[in-house]
Amino acid sequence: MRPLKLTLEGFYGVRDGMHRDSLTLDLESLPEGLIALTGPNGAGKTTIMDNLHPYPIMPSHSSKLSVDAFSYWDHICAPTALKELEWEHDGIRYRSSFSFRKPGKTGKAEYFLAYRSMDGTWRPVSLPDGTMSDGKADTYNRCVEAINGSLETFFTSVFSAQNRRPLASYGSGEIKTLLAELLGIENLKALSAKAADVAKILGRALDAINVEIASLLLKRERVSDVQRLADKNFEALRSARTDREKAVGVGTSLTQQRATLAVKQSESTAIEARLRQLGVRRDELNGAVKTLDDDDTAAKTRVQQRTSALNRSVVTHQATLTQREAILGAAAQRDEAQLFIGREVARVEPLQNEIAALQAKQVQHAELHGKLQGLEKEGPTKAAHFESLRQQAAVVDAVPCAGHDMHTRCPLLSQAREAKVEAEVQRISVAQLRTTYSETRKLAVELAPALEQLAAKRVELKTLNDAITGARQKLERTTELAAKKPLLDAATSGLEAVQSELKALAEEERVRQLRVDADKARFTTQLGEITEEVTRLGAVDVTAAIGEIDWQLSVNREAIVALDARIEGLIRSETTLQAECERLKTELVPFSATQVRANRLSNEISHWKLLAKGLGNDGVVALTIDDAGPALTHTVNELLLACYGRRFTVEIRTQRALASGEMREGFQILVHDADNDSTKLVEVMSGGQKVWINECLTRGIALYLAQNTGQPYQTLFSDESDGPLDPQRKLQFMRMKREVLQQGGYQREFFISQTPDLVAEADAIIDIQALAA
Repeated sequence: MRPLKLTLEGFYGVRDGMHRDSLTLDLESLPEGLIALTGPNGAGKTTIMDNLHPYPIMPSHSSKLSVDAFSYWDHICAPTALKELEWEHDGIRYRSSFSFRKPGKTGKAEYFLAYRSMDGTWRPVSLPDGTMSDGKADTYNRCVEAINGSLETFFTSVFSAQNRRPLASYGSGEIKTLLAELLGIENLKALSAKAADVAKILGRALDAINVEIASLLLKRERVSDVQRLADKNFEALRSARTDREKAVGVGTSLTQQRATLAVKQSESTAIEARLRQLGVRRDELNGAVKTLDDDDTAAKTRVQQRTSALNRSVVTHQATLTQREAILGAAAQRDEAQLFIGREVARVEPLQNEIAALQAKQVQHAELHGKLQGLEKEGPTKAAHFESLRQQAAVVDAVPCAGHDMHTRCPLLSQAREAKVEAEVQRISVAQLRTTYSETRKLAVELAPALEQLAAKRVELKTLNDAITGARQKLERTTELAAKKPLLDAATSGLEAVQSELKALAEEERVRQLRVDADKARFTTQLGEITEEVTRLGAVDVTAAIGEIDWQLSVNREAIVALDARIEGLIRSETTLQAECERLKTELVPFSATQVRANRLSNEISHWKLLAKGLGNDGVVALTIDDAGPALTHTVNELLLACYGRRFTVEIRTQRALASGEMREGFQILVHDADNDSTKLVEVMSGGQKVWINECLTRGIALYLAQNTGQPYQTLFSDESDGPLDPQRKLQFMRMKREVLQQGGYQREFFISQTPDLVAEADAIIDIQALAA
């Protein structure tokens, strides 16, 4: 893959770094070799580098190597944006066009891939399986990967982005997938996937057969249940027939006993007639007792209700009478309250007028107090100023030239003479201020007693208002009590009437209760006499015995009918169960053949799963990777030797030893240090050494691709890969770049570096600042 021309519109990196809305970069005319992109931080170098490939991702800004982990919308600053890259691969010129539109809250992105035909026209790329680049991200990705290889392989081998993930951090499954593509054995993984699909299809068929077998197993269990139910029905039928024979025997015995009692009953007809009479009389007496109890209960309820009503009237009258003294004295108290209110209300207005006058003096006193505070602040200030001027003026008389002609003309004393004039003015001002302060203080002192009088008058007014309020409340209470005077006579007469009625009601209830008790005793005596006579006559009466036997015969007949119904039901159930059992046995005939078919299908699934595993990551792929490991290690070590000397050699292990001594699939990169005679994992090396080793691994993979897999990548990319290296290693780093270009047959490597010495060794330079200008 060789980038030829790049156009970017609406990207943050172009706008903020170059202060341009769009950028077009022609790369076709550049010479072969190392091409450096230079410019200060933030100038847009990484934005350009991240777009010099056809994959829809900016790898320096992606959390992982996947189009799903990156969004162009985070790097677009305009409602419409465009990325257009023309690139060449395997002798064919392609054009990748990414169009982004976001007029509102949602945006739309389209991805097109076209190739230039022999007649010079651009045509959409289509694959042999019918996939055509139609603007959708999915079809674009499939077309690009079919032409240029997978995204993971490209960014692991030939494109070293900023913040890229080091190879040493790859897991076993990730490195297997990567090396499988590098070795061109993806077809084995495809066959493994197909074998797994066959196993899944056969598994679904096996699931259907297992469902059928489960159904047949349920039917077989049902046969056992039906046979068990049939046995229980047989035992229940035999028990029911035994119970019926016993019931028939009991019925025969009861019939014989009833016949004997019927003969005996014909001899006692007179006794039966007397018993009937006694029964009628007993019922009458019981009815009379019940009626008497009901009437007694109703009468007690009526008396209780009337007594409660009378007691409530007594309480009401007594409550009125307890207020007699208060009601009789209420009129006098009412008159006194009215007189007091009238007298006190007359005192309110003069007192309010006095308070208003005193409040005016309070306001005047507050104004004077504020003025005094202002004078107290102003006085010290003016006094200090006067003292300062006086001291300056004293110099005039203190100098030696005082009294001479030059004394009045001396320019050095001009400030002192001015101070003397100002001091006289200031002295007069201070004197006036003191006079004003004395007069104001005198007025404030004269007004001070008025403030004390105001507080006393306010207390007096409050006390007067409270007294008037209390008197008005007393007036309301006494007026209300005085209105109750006509109720006293009514309460006295009503109380006497209610008490008389209560006494009469109690006497009437006592007489009624005596009458009820006498009637109950008489009815009880008569019932006792009837009971004694019935007991005496019942000793020779067989009517009750015949009735008991008739009831037992009725129960016996019902039991025989129920047993007959149960026997009939058990016979029908037995017939149904036998028919169901025969039907289930017929349906279970194919069970053995189905089980054999399921076993055969299960064995077939095991074979396909074994094939899928053998062709997958843990089978032939793992073995092939193990075989390719030494070749890849040799390529990396040759590159280390050519560029950095003999100190470091790399060992790639695709298996790891467990504590038990067994070997398991894994991935480790060991570095042998000849200077220190030590071996350690690349993860524990220093920052610069890790960069050094990781870049050799990355470029080793790129060389392996170029030499063994026929992948025609023509360009390498690296973004500030030399950051942690010291100056000597940086020069060796550039030597490695040229060695990789030579060994791999690459035409160019685009790289970004902030080291001027490395930039100076480039075959061509793309100055980002010049592009911005």
